Amino acid sequence: MPDKITTANKDLVRRFYKEVYVDWNMALVDEAVSPRFISHDWPESGPTGPQAFKDYYAAIRRAVPDARYEVDDLIAEGDRVVVRWRLLGTHEGEFQGIAPTGRAITLEGIAIYRVDDGKLMERWVVSDLHGVLEQIGAASPHWSAVE
Repeated sequence: MPDKITTANKDLVRRFYKEVYVDWNMALVDEAVSPRFISHDWPESGPTGPQAFKDYYAAIRRAVPDARYEVDDLIAEGDRVVVRWRLLGTHEGEFQGIAPTGRAITLEGIAIYRVDDGKLMERWVVSDLHGVLEQIGAASPHWSAVE
């Protein structure tokens, strides 16, 4: 049976996905994301903390204004919480230099969060960005994961 800390960490991440990634309540970011928060999928010398988090997702919302996340799995052990998720929406704004297509997208991924004292401290994310590029018609047909 999970301990109280593991359960609290899981509850925090569940609440975070609902309130931030569905309702887009960015006030919760200031409450739940540590000033020392690092997302390991961002550039290594890039910004950290709640403001960097909000800036990152503001760019996503400009590209996909109706973006919403759905949680498929939420697993916790100790200070780690793993989320298998899907981002759904419509490509209505520029995305990494790609003009809006109006196409529906689904981005699938897995994120691992490290929680300390009720704050999100670190995150590791793996997602199928290539799949989204294919959905919006921007992927090279010659691309290979081996190249």
